[in-house]
Amino acid sequence: MSLTTQVAPPLALAPEHHTLREWRLLFTRLPTPTREALPGRYRAELLGPAWFQGLALRLLGVLGMRGWWGKDIAPGGREGANLVNRVGGIWRAVPLVIREGTSRVDGRTSLQVEYTPEVGRQWRPWVDELRWLEGRTLLAMTHLELPVLRHLTVPFLLHREPA
Repeated sequence: MSLTTQVAPPLALAPEHHTLREWRLLFTRLPTPTREALPGRYRAELLGPAWFQGLALRLLGVLGMRGWWGKDIAPGGREGANLVNRVGGIWRAVPLVIREGTSRVDGRTSLQVEYTPEVGRQWRPWVDELRWLEGRTLLAMTHLELPVLRHLTVPFLLHREPA
């Protein structure tokens, strides 16, 4: 089911203003969103060097989310879906759940985007932690919940679209 009939612009690529380490440090200073404030449709923006952004987009395609556009968080802030940009508009793709958990970045309680067994094994280890950057933008830190990789976090932004 398409959420819009327009074809949206591709995922925005952020300028190289901060290093991955600087984004991680900034994340530790930001407030965790409440579930009530979270619902909405968010356009994603990858961060980091251009080569890294290109690699991330390729990886998303390999994992079955070619054309990743962002996330849609349902009322109540407990579930939603990843969005992809395809012919005919923006479509709901991989479903997600939002749980409270302990941040891998700073040990604080945070809201985390996770995936249920129904979505496939390739998405089960991915976790996105969310913090408010400003106004309508979330800074997310994603990591793989795997022994060697769980402390390697990758930042991206989620910009809430107007209702």
